Amino acid sequence: MGLKRSLFKALSHHRPLQRLVRDAVIRRKLGFPEVISIESSSYCNADCIMCPREKLTRTKGNMTLDLYRKIIDECARHRRQVRLIQPFMFGEPFINKRLVEMIQYTKHKMPSTPVNVSTNGSLISPERAQDILDSGLDKINIDIDGASKETFESVRVGLNYDDVVENARSLMALKRRTGRKKPEITVTIINMDRTAGEIEAFKGLWGPIADHVVVQSYTTWTGSVEDRNVGDSAAASQAGRFTFPCKHPWEEFVIAHDGRVSICCLDFDFTVVVGDVSAQSIQDIWNGEALSRVRQTMIENRYEELDLCRHCNNYIFQTDCSWHDLWKDGHPG
Repeated sequence: MGLKRSLFKALSHHRPLQRLVRDAVIRRKLGFPEVISIESSSYCNADCIMCPREKLTRTKGNMTLDLYRKIIDECARHRRQVRLIQPFMFGEPFINKRLVEMIQYTKHKMPSTPVNVSTNGSLISPERAQDILDSGLDKINIDIDGASKETFESVRVGLNYDDVVENARSLMALKRRTGRKKPEITVTIINMDRTAGEIEAFKGLWGPIADHVVVQSYTTWTGSVEDRNVGDSAAASQAGRFTFPCKHPWEEFVIAHDGRVSICCLDFDFTVVVGDVSAQSIQDIWNGEALSRVRQTMIENRYEELDLCRHCNNYIFQTDCSWHDLWKDGHPG
């Protein structure tokens, strides 16, 4: 447990001091979003069993380079507050042929701010590997749900296991040959009913060559898909609910390919739109009435009034973090 986490847990036993610290944290977070998630593309070339893509009603598209630059230009003016840029959201980011340019522009304007991308790995071919390494990207996460071809292709329907594995290995090998430190290469598997029996094999397969191997809990996309959690995560996912403010509207700014802004990266269909960066600034939306109203509803624990959030199981990802510790009393300050 880190020092900050230990401190925040201790504060839960001293309520007046806890509220003072909480108010200070909130003021800092309201200055400007810490994480900017930008949907470079909402298209995808897979039909994964854990994805609610078939329920998507909004128009699909790729973000233009001009709109992306507008977003980054504003972020650059607040670079001290932004700790992460993510040029992906709901789709497969490498479908946007300008993605490498977007990453390069971000690193040009904000050289010290990490830029991370998550991908299904199908399009990061050996021919594109050098461009990815040269882009300045800080971290790339490759989702490979399975240690066998049969399991992977039953989960990530439409993708070829051998191609994805070859792409990941080629990128890792090129990074080693060229002596690059970046990007950090992470491979991820979701721990769910279909993959649970291959978790250890997955670690053994990728542990020796990837920078990080991550076993991720399963999200139901705010109750939009079947809950496939297993073990302790299944019990927590099905038994609980948010009893404290979700940290997403306080930390992450989520932008669709067309510029619209939602309150959460799990709002895949952008059912709760709080602004549009095509016509507004990030700052104005972040401190605007719509987002403020959502945050206050969460503070007052009135989740039944938030259709998007009332069935969300994302609290299983947040109960063991310092943000939760600041709200342990369960009451507004």
